[in-house]
Amino acid sequence: MKEFCKTIAWIVLSIVVAAGALTGLNKILQKPSVILTSTQCDPTCWYGIHPGQEEPYAIYTALSKIKEVNPDSLIIENDRDDRISDIHWNFQRPAPDGTGAIYFNDDRVTAISITTVNSIRLGELFDKLGEPERYWTEIGQREYGEYARIYLFYPAKGYLADVLIDFEPGATQVEIRRSTPVFRVTYFDPDLFQDLLETRILIDEPAKTRRGSFVPWSGFGMLPIEN
Repeated sequence: MKEFCKTIAWIVLSIVVAAGALTGLNKILQKPSVILTSTQCDPTCWYGIHPGQEEPYAIYTALSKIKEVNPDSLIIENDRDDRISDIHWNFQRPAPDGTGAIYFNDDRVTAISITTVNSIRLGELFDKLGEPERYWTEIGQREYGEYARIYLFYPAKGYLADVLIDFEPGATQVEIRRSTPVFRVTYFDPDLFQDLLETRILIDEPAKTRRGSFVPWSGFGMLPIEN
């Protein structure tokens, strides 16, 4: 019986060590978010693609050549007039991000959105973009509770970052830190800011049913929420 227990303990230890090694290897092989690895041009440009750019099919071809983009996942969506409304895709390893989308109006890029899926922290993003001007809070529901979706806006620069923060029932505040994971980053044409607010490209809640208002950003710490 004693030898049997030793054998079981050795097996368990081996599994734990192997799992730890695989986790460590994954961290070594995994690259930073594509928001950080896009260095050939400055935001709002991403991997050579920028708001205001035309020729959607040329952009589609450019996307297929970005090694972090899964070319088999690229999908073109058309509007009622059979013009391209958006191109979306999945990222592939070693990029840690989830999905991306480019939105068009009259064949011109209006916004580029990257679902980072918590692959970048707010502190890292602020080091690259600076701090936002204002924010908007939206309350959402999950199976296990409520969360605050906080949209951090840079209207004059054309940047948006949003984060998801779970909170307990009855909470009136949530805390936002440098270590808070970023859910999504969007670059957009600042001249189209008001027009884009009327869509669901920047804020997911439809414009007609939104509650609340913009609040000036005052830094990390506790932010009030209306539940």
